[in-house]
Formats: sequence, C-alpha cells, structure tokens
Amino acid sequence: MIWWTGRGFMGLLTLIGVFGVFGAVLTAAFGEQLFERAPWLWAVGAAIAAVVNWIVGSKLNRRPIKLPPPRLWKFRFTYRPPNRLMSLPLEVWSAPMMVFAIFLLVRGLLL
Repeated sequence: MIWWTGRGFMGLLTLIGVFGVFGAVLTAAFGEQLFERAPWLWAVGAAIAAVVNWIVGSKLNRRPIKLPPPRLWKFRFTYRPPNRLMSLPLEVWSAPMMVFAIFLLVRGLLL
C-alpha cells in the first residue's frame, strides 16, 4: 500500500498540525484547565482542522473549494488527483475529521 503520492503527506500534517496548534494556543492563552472545564472545545479544533484540510487539499489538487452537490460526491472520491493520502484525495480526509469533531462535541457536552 502506498501511503501518499505527491504532497499527500500534507493532509496528515494539516489535520494534526492545526488540531495541535489550536490546543496549544488556547492552553497558552487561557490556562491548562480550559479543556477540563470545556472539553467540547476539542470539537472546535477538529472542525477547524477539517475545514483547513479541505481548503489546502482542494488547492493542492486544483479542485474547486466549494462542496459539490451530493450527486457528484462519488466523483470527488474517485478522481485521480496528483496528491493523495492512502489512495484518497487530500480533501476527502476532512470528512472523517468532521465525524471525529461531532464525536468530540457530543462527548464533551455529555461529560
């Protein structure tokens, strides 16, 4: 299995980097107890990472940033982009990150 082609590694770096920088900035600005008092904030960081990854992935693969209508979603998964991570276009990895953000939001609000 090929892990990435072209600049595919940028997808993973973008998701982890933005998520990590979000946590570091909020911890530095508001203290270490912020995420203990408001664990749902991790969901905001994950959603921001997903949006940034969509923009970066779309630009690197020269695709429109605008989300296509549902009937064209299959094409967004199956085209042959120059930059892929684990055989999928970079921008597609924003979907699992957004699902992760929803999970973190629900978990954070229930705690």
